[in-house]
Amino acid sequence: MSAELTINEVAHIAEVPPRSVEKAIETGIMKPVKRRAMFTNTMARFLNENSVCYFAAVGHSTYLKELPVSRKKMLMKAIQGMTGPSLVPLDLEPGLYLDLPLIAGAKLEAARAYMTDKKRYITSDPEIFGGVPIIKGTRIPVYAVRDRLADGDTIDDLLEDYPDLARKAFIAANIYALTHPERGRPVAAGRPWESAA
Repeated sequence: MSAELTINEVAHIAEVPPRSVEKAIETGIMKPVKRRAMFTNTMARFLNENSVCYFAAVGHSTYLKELPVSRKKMLMKAIQGMTGPSLVPLDLEPGLYLDLPLIAGAKLEAARAYMTDKKRYITSDPEIFGGVPIIKGTRIPVYAVRDRLADGDTIDDLLEDYPDLARKAFIAANIYALTHPERGRPVAAGRPWESAA
């Protein structure tokens, strides 16, 4: 299983703070793979889809959050040991039964769909908007999709405006834009004198 998800993508899909993912890496619960990012020439850390399962279980359970690191490592090892496309329930110890298909099944499917759709629908061309990621075959930046959805439009509104594009393209573009900040100067910090006036 290849590592294809950035730390921010794992956090977004599993609905946990990115700091939780960073902490799991720092404590050795999971080991990222360093390689070049998809559209930039920078090195980034990537995790596999098992990390989404781990955070879907641990990130939303008060009991599991309080486990010692050694037990969390055992849980991650058990999740990584699963073979095949589907999750199975885990009986970690007497009294600790995790129904992973129920707890993490939807998140795992979302991660797999996103990994596939990101490759299928998102691209970057230096000749189009200076290399800003866009939806393949268009000049629609992923950040424009994110902004329209944040401003109240729905995926159906976007599909109405662009009937030739798939719903999955807009979903992948939105997730990509939410998890990969735009390059350049941050807008909020760019003009401190405006807030001082």
